[in-house]
Amino acid sequence: MLGFLKRNKLVTAFLSFHILFAIFLGRLFALAPDEGGYLYTFKNFYGSKDANPQLASGWITAPKPFLWLTYLPSKILTLMGVPDFLAIRFLSIALTAISLVTLLALQRRSSDRPARKDRLIFLAYFIPSVFLWTSVGLREAFIIFAFTFLLVGFAKIFEGRTISGSANLVLGSYFLMSVKNYLWVCFVLSLILTSVILLVSRISRRKLMLVFASVVLLPSILFASTTSAYAFQFFLSSVFHTNIEATGGRSGDSVVQVAIQDGTYGTSNKVISFHGDTTLILLHFYLVDHPHSLFTRILTSVGIKSKLDSIWVAKVKQGLIKKSVAALPDSSSLSGYILKPASFHNLTSLARPSFLFMFGPIPLLDQGGLALNTVSYESPLWWLLYLVVFGALLRYGRKRIIKDPVLLLTGALFLSLVAFSALVEVNLGTSFRHRSILLVPLLVMFIRARSKPDVLVD
Repeated sequence: MLGFLKRNKLVTAFLSFHILFAIFLGRLFALAPDEGGYLYTFKNFYGSKDANPQLASGWITAPKPFLWLTYLPSKILTLMGVPDFLAIRFLSIALTAISLVTLLALQRRSSDRPARKDRLIFLAYFIPSVFLWTSVGLREAFIIFAFTFLLVGFAKIFEGRTISGSANLVLGSYFLMSVKNYLWVCFVLSLILTSVILLVSRISRRKLMLVFASVVLLPSILFASTTSAYAFQFFLSSVFHTNIEATGGRSGDSVVQVAIQDGTYGTSNKVISFHGDTTLILLHFYLVDHPHSLFTRILTSVGIKSKLDSIWVAKVKQGLIKKSVAALPDSSSLSGYILKPASFHNLTSLARPSFLFMFGPIPLLDQGGLALNTVSYESPLWWLLYLVVFGALLRYGRKRIIKDPVLLLTGALFLSLVAFSALVEVNLGTSFRHRSILLVPLLVMFIRARSKPDVLVD
């Protein structure tokens, strides 16, 4: 292990930065509010009195054997004295590092001059939001891991490495089914579309049958044999009976109610409803409750704490003077923070939410609260990544793209993820977080578009 890290300085740097950041955050969950639910599931999964700790997090339909094995390294770390919140963060970091190493291996097999492209892949994982989501105990690292193994496994099949490729596909598919089954559906639909095009191009049917067995048949049997009846029924209903437009009809408003003691109202409490400012609220109370933490000290020394305090006071005053006792964000921007999903009945409606998913929030235009205003300055990094990938595809050429199975599947997956988001996302903050799933398809397209022409075999 030490020898591998010495030879791979990029991976060593990746692990070092992530581990230090995870430790630096401590028990701060304000930047990833859902992390507390996943931590509860982990803490109560092994031998707890809670009959179903999965209800507290997004793991509600994940097979128990999958969670037992996946969280086992984290459990071992806690037995060695590592704090529980760090244990699940270290698991996310490990899964993301495996994804990075796997893509670098694909890159080095595909290119005569891998060094410069290695750096681009490495830097893409350091896009701030991707770096954050893969440093905390959420599911994004699991999804990135699954998509990596699925796309790399598919590439291996067409490189002639059928055993290794099939193993990658089975692992990636089972992971994705267990983590987020609707993303698995997106992948399978993309695979079906790609297969139709490949059959017309007379690509080997034997390889396509092997791919479908590895992506659909074997993982489905494994999932059905390891999950509960409730979870399996939920999976089937999400595949065959989900009304996407009803899903997109959910409210995109995020409301947190806070009791405020205000002298102008005597000794009574006033409850203010904060709309779209969850991160601000959680940060405020963390800084108040943990004045001596490293995170608080750094924010204080650079003046960020005083800025947060002034924003908090302004929001409280806004809420107290309104009859509705509500602090509302500015929604007069290009998108605000509540999104209107697209509709199947009007395909042109896909344009705006797809644009916002890929390119938003827009700096200086989107005013969705403290968090979205801050992260909007990351968006140009995504625009640059799109530009680099699109430029590589243009140089690769349309005719070569149509004949390249990996590019066809990856492109179809990318478009399906964007379209699905446009149909179901109702909150700009959630949409921004979910954009991290585009990273692996983008990088695989870049790797293939810059590859040697003889990498794939019939």
